[in-house]
Amino acid sequence: MSLQNSEMEGIKNLRSGSLFLIISVLLASIGVIIAITGGLFGFVFSLGTLSAVGAVSSIFGTLIGIVVLVLLSAIIGLIGILRIKSGFSILKSLGRDVGIGGTGTTIYLVGLIIAIIGAFLSIILIGLPILVLAEFLILIGGILIGVGFYRVGEIYNEGLVKIGGILIIIPVGLLNFIGFILAYIGLGKVKPLATATQQSFGPQVYQVGQGTIKNNGYAYITLYSSTPASIVSARIEGVNIMPISISPTVLQIGNNEVTMFFGNLQSLSPNSPYIITFTINIGGNIINISTTAIYQP
Repeated sequence: MSLQNSEMEGIKNLRSGSLFLIISVLLASIGVIIAITGGLFGFVFSLGTLSAVGAVSSIFGTLIGIVVLVLLSAIIGLIGILRIKSGFSILKSLGRDVGIGGTGTTIYLVGLIIAIIGAFLSIILIGLPILVLAEFLILIGGILIGVGFYRVGEIYNEGLVKIGGILIIIPVGLLNFIGFILAYIGLGKVKPLATATQQSFGPQVYQVGQGTIKNNGYAYITLYSSTPASIVSARIEGVNIMPISISPTVLQIGNNEVTMFFGNLQSLSPNSPYIITFTINIGGNIINISTTAIYQP
C-alpha cells in the first residue's frame, strides 16, 4: 500500500470510528428516553386498566428493549474505539505525532473491560471499587483520545477537528458527543499531506524514490520540481527535528538531490521509516509536501 493510501486509510478509520461512537451515544440516549417515558407510560396505562399482568408485561417488554439498545450501543461503541485506535496507529506508523491518541484508546478499552467485570461483581458488592477504577481509566483514556484528535487537527490544519478534540477532552458527555460530531465533519475535509499539494494541474513538487537518513546526522531526499522553487524549511514528523542546513535551497526544474544535516539523531529508531515534511515556496505560494526516508544507522 502506498504512503498516500495508508495515510488516507488512517484518516478514514478515525472518521468512521467517530461516526460509530456518535451512533452508540444516540442509541444509548434512546434507551434512556424509553426507560424514563415508555416504561412509565406503559406502567400507568396498565394500572389504569387494572391489569397486573399487563403492568408486568409492559415493564418486562420495556426492559428487554432497553437491554437490546444498550447492548447494541456498547457493541457499536467498541467497534468505534477499535477503528479510532487503528487510525491513530496507522498515522503514527507514518511519522505523525498522534501516538498519545493510540495510548488513550488502549487505556479506554482496558477501562471498558474492567467496567464489564465490575458490573458483574457489583451484584456481590465487591465490584463497586472496580467500577470506580474503570471510570477513572475511561476518563483518562477519553482525555488522551481528545488530545490525539487535536493533534490530528493541528497536523492537517483542520480547525473543526481541533475544536472537536478540545470538546472530547472535557469530561462532559454532551460536549464529548458534540466533539465527535465536529471531528467527523472535519475529518471529511482532511487530505493526506502526501497528496494535498500534488495537484493534477499547475506546478508540482514531489519525491522521487526512497530517502535515507544516516547516523551521522545527514538525510538525502530526491525532489522533482516542475518549476523553479525554493525550500523554506523542513522537519522530521513525530520527533519535530529540523535540519541545521539544507542544500540546495533552490530547486531547479527536474530532479534535485537535497542534502540535509540534522545533527544528533539518536532519538530515531533504526531501520524505521520517517516522514520529512518540506515547506516550499513556488512563485509566492507556500505549500507543504511529505517525503519518506529510512533511518539507516
